[in-house]
Amino acid sequence: MKAILEFDDEQELRDAIDGFKWRMIVWDLDQLMRTVTKHGYHNGREATEEELDITDHWRTKLRELINNDGLNLEP
Repeated sequence: MKAILEFDDEQELRDAIDGFKWRMIVWDLDQLMRTVTKHGYHNGREATEEELDITDHWRTKLRELINNDGLNLEP
């Protein structure tokens, strides 16, 4: 597939070009949070219940925001 995009604003162009980088950063963050909630470890030590709850909360919130905008985080 080919697509031609034209931008009058340099920042809009940069946002479009860097979209994949942003997706990978969000993917990495999601996977870090998944590891904490799944395995119960944070920075090489057992996570506290509070850390697990907070991590689960923010991972859920991140996924809600992604889904609400019709985006897909899965590769």
